[in-house]
Amino acid sequence: MSLLEVRGVMVRFGGVMAVGGVDLDAEVGQVTGLIGPNGAGKTTLFNVISGMQEPTAGNVLVSGVDITGEAPHKRAKRGLARTFQRLELFWSLSVRDNVRVAAELAAVPDVDG
Repeated sequence: MSLLEVRGVMVRFGGVMAVGGVDLDAEVGQVTGLIGPNGAGKTTLFNVISGMQEPTAGNVLVSGVDITGEAPHKRAKRGLARTFQRLELFWSLSVRDNVRVAAELAAVPDVDG
């Protein structure tokens, strides 16, 4: 079982297929990348994973639990969050403190591990 599993995810916007049947596994302790040209559907796929976009078909699982219908805030409580291309940080804070702020907003109990 993977930490994150994407199974058969498709997204259509009208007659346009934005994401077509994507399968993806992200394993614990490994770095998983997603690359492709502009317009390939990378951002749309991340929107599906984070709950910002409902898929036309397919499922997203975290640790074997299907979270496809869950709202973004519920996914964040499971530890699944995303950043956007335009990252807004508190420049007066350290990296650790920026992560703490995000963890508090997501109600994550301990970011110091």
